[in-house]
Amino acid sequence: MTIEKLLDDMETLLVEAARVPFTNKRVIEEDDLAKFLDDLRELMPKELDEAKHIIAERQRILDEAQKEAQSIVEQAKTYCIKLTDENLINKQAQEQANELVMQARKTAKDLQSDAVSYADEVFKHVLVHLERTLDVVQQGHRELQQNQKSQDK
Repeated sequence: MTIEKLLDDMETLLVEAARVPFTNKRVIEEDDLAKFLDDLRELMPKELDEAKHIIAERQRILDEAQKEAQSIVEQAKTYCIKLTDENLINKQAQEQANELVMQARKTAKDLQSDAVSYADEVFKHVLVHLERTLDVVQQGHRELQQNQKSQDK
């Protein structure tokens, strides 16, 4: 079951709950609400684990980009050393090495930017679902308290 499905089911429970006459309050079975809360607690760690996985994946991508950039820089340095015999060749090698370094830095920066954007989107997605879930739980809690107050009167 997904959080979205759970929230839909909670909303259905709320919409289909019996109304208290002459109020805008509804009566919800405590066991039903408790079951939804238990299910929600079970699902939440999965969402958090997914976020941790995304962070680890982002770090792996950044590390890989750094290694690739370092490899390209080393290749450029090696290439440059081999071509130091003549001035023209040396100049061309230096230009190519600089180009490779710039490309490596750009590639690393692009990969890092993409990883950060991806992680940001996932976090936004998780936050939206967590906020919705929290809103539903808070609303259910408020209604439960209101029902209890109205029953006490």
